[in-house]
Amino acid sequence: MTDRMSTLSTGLLSVLRRVTGDAQLAFDGAPVALTGGFWAELVTFRLADPPMGWAGPLVARVMPDAATAAKETVFQAEVANQNFATPPVLAAGGPAEGVDGRAFMVMTLAEGQPLLAGLDGIRALAELPSLARRLPVTLATVLAELHRLDPAPIENGLDAAGVARPGLDTMLESLRATADALGREDLAAAAVWLQAHRPTSEAVVVCHGDMHPFNLLVDDRGATTVLDWSAAMLAPGTYDLGFTSLVVGAPPLVVPRALRPVIAAAGRALSRRFIRAYERAAGRPVDRASLAWHQGVVCVRALVEVAGWVAADTIEGRDGHPWVIAGAAFAARLHGLTRVEVTPR
Repeated sequence: MTDRMSTLSTGLLSVLRRVTGDAQLAFDGAPVALTGGFWAELVTFRLADPPMGWAGPLVARVMPDAATAAKETVFQAEVANQNFATPPVLAAGGPAEGVDGRAFMVMTLAEGQPLLAGLDGIRALAELPSLARRLPVTLATVLAELHRLDPAPIENGLDAAGVARPGLDTMLESLRATADALGREDLAAAAVWLQAHRPTSEAVVVCHGDMHPFNLLVDDRGATTVLDWSAAMLAPGTYDLGFTSLVVGAPPLVVPRALRPVIAAAGRALSRRFIRAYERAAGRPVDRASLAWHQGVVCVRALVEVAGWVAADTIEGRDGHPWVIAGAAFAARLHGLTRVEVTPR
């Protein structure tokens, strides 16, 4: 076990003993770090002689930002309470009672594999026929189910936790201000254009905000589980559709230059199929103008985050992040929508 993992495990066990009221609580084997997250630190573990409800493999999610962690915890706990397929929250807390001064959440370990597990660019190309059949329908069905949930319990939970309700107006203004602060006049201008051209008001629903194939697990029976609620918000369902259609339409796969046109064409087809599948699953049409606007919001969100990495000199090592891989495509789409000349970074 590395020194980092040893320190994290010690802190986690101390928190678990306090939460369960069992001063003798112990791990059943050494905790193991999980890969795949860009923001939170994930650890899987089992408890020896666990309390009721704590048996089997568990996951601790240790998060660096208290406000985002509190929001994420409310969303995940409340959608799980409405029987949506996400791991139930067993315990959570802020930095004061957390792990190494960071917020935490403990949940059951979800079964299954991500929709694109084990696929690099070349293998993904070979799997395109199969992906074209199952990926759009699976993503669309899950989002349609999510958007049917009652947002009121989440609103109440956020209010009780003292967390501002996350919405598009607040996010867009924050993105504009951040772009300004980073000296990215192009992204700030794009955000201003979006603020001035907001589409007709739509019903606010529970949005995941980060629904892509690696946040959706599928087990051997075909059952799905949704992970990572850090980007969740209360917004029109079209925001989720904008995010997912963009990620599917500009797949973050590293492939040889000669194959990029093939992947790009396949991505556009997958994106169209995803929207049609959502319309069938939700039983309502998707306004294409509204979809384009929400895609623009996602593009600004992605490119502002990349700009922050550049300014902080932390862009190195992020070559595999979807925002970096698809940055040029996002900049081009944003220019097509707003007519603002935008650069990827």
